[in-house]
Amino acid sequence: MLLRKDGLDVIAIPQPGHAWLSGQMARAWGNENFAAPVPNEDVCLAAEQHDIGWLSWEETPALDAATGLPQEFFKVRPPVHVGIWREGVRRVRAFGRYPTLLVSLHADTIYARYFNFAKASPEDAGAVRVFLDEQHGFQARLAASLRADPESGGQASPENFERNRLLIAALDKISLEICWGVAKEIAIPEVPAVANDLLNLSLRPSGDGETLVLDPWPFREASIAVRTEGKRLRGRFSTDADLRRALDEAEAVRVTAVLHRACP
Repeated sequence: MLLRKDGLDVIAIPQPGHAWLSGQMARAWGNENFAAPVPNEDVCLAAEQHDIGWLSWEETPALDAATGLPQEFFKVRPPVHVGIWREGVRRVRAFGRYPTLLVSLHADTIYARYFNFAKASPEDAGAVRVFLDEQHGFQARLAASLRADPESGGQASPENFERNRLLIAALDKISLEICWGVAKEIAIPEVPAVANDLLNLSLRPSGDGETLVLDPWPFREASIAVRTEGKRLRGRFSTDADLRRALDEAEAVRVTAVLHRACP
């Protein structure tokens, strides 16, 4: 779960809701400087479903006793986090091999960028290594199957897998920042452009909190509007039961953003 401050209140946004933003942006992606996803529907679906493993967790979120609010996703202990990712890869298999491979590769990205093996406990580091070893074997089998398939073989090169992995990572980062609220300039690293180039994008506020500038501009249209929903939480909670009751009864809040290209 993501938490967005709104005065004294907090807007709680489920992980799959944040991923929906990624899917909306993926479907708008592509222009003369940034290639559209290939295969388009598979990549867009993977972007939208990359956090499908959190569905069960979000139904009964845990309380963070230190804050009195739902536990945020980056505070979930690695053995539990690994289980959520394992479940996500299992669930997305219902949609097909290519989206499944990309969700599994996204798990690789998450642990490579954000998990510190040197600082982790032996138990936590071991759980992550076991999971990644499982996924690497699974990824190799999926990639071989896709290359052997006449309909997908032309889209199953290592270079295309890597481009799509980096694209989903960029969409994930942009959508997370939108959910948290963009108050300052944010760097979006290693975004695939044309001709195998990688660019850093800048996401920054412009005017009100819902209007954002993304530069360089990766979308077909001059601006795009995206939205998801969260729940408004007022106050703090002392038990899981109180928190879950409050979430069930909370006011739904639409979280929106309009992204524009930079002025020349």
